[in-house]
Amino acid sequence: MANKNYELMHNHIMETTAALFVTVPFSKLTVKQICEAANINRNTFYRHFDDKFALLEFMLTEAITRLFDQVDLADFRKHPFQIIAAMEFSAPMSALDFQLDDSMFQDIFDSLIFKVLRQLTDDQDFLWSLGNMYIIRLWNHNLEKPYTLHEGYPIFDQMFNEGKFPDDQGK
Repeated sequence: MANKNYELMHNHIMETTAALFVTVPFSKLTVKQICEAANINRNTFYRHFDDKFALLEFMLTEAITRLFDQVDLADFRKHPFQIIAAMEFSAPMSALDFQLDDSMFQDIFDSLIFKVLRQLTDDQDFLWSLGNMYIIRLWNHNLEKPYTLHEGYPIFDQMFNEGKFPDDQGK
C-alpha cells in the first residue's frame, strides 16, 4: 500500500503543479506555492522531487515521451517543428502557451525536447537533425522578438529543410 500512496501523492503534486501552470509563470512559481495548493508540507514535496526544476523535468519528460510514441518519424524528419507544435499535452494547451512566454520555462522545454528525443533513438541522421533543430531554436531565442513555437513553426521548418536562416532576420 505504501507504493500506491506514494504514487498517488506523486500524481497529486504533478496535477496541482499543472493547474498552477495556467496562471503562474514557472520562473515565479515556488515550492511553497505548490505545497500550499496541494495542501502538503515541504517534506512531502521533497520526498518526491529535489526541487521545482526536477518536478518540471519529470513532468515534461513523461509528457514528451508519451507523445513521441505516437509520432510518425518520417513526418517528423520532414517537419519537426510542426509536429512538436501540434502535440497535444495532457495539461491544457493554454497552460503550455502561457508557460512558453516565460523564458525560463521555454529554455527548459527546448532543452528537454532535444534531450528526450536523443534518448529515444541512436539513428545518427536523426541526431544530426536534432542538432540542426537546436541551432534554429538558438537563432530564434536571439531575435529581438522571438517567434513562439506555434506561430514560428513554418519558418523553423523552412530553415530546417533549406539548411539556412531566412534573409529577414527579424519580424
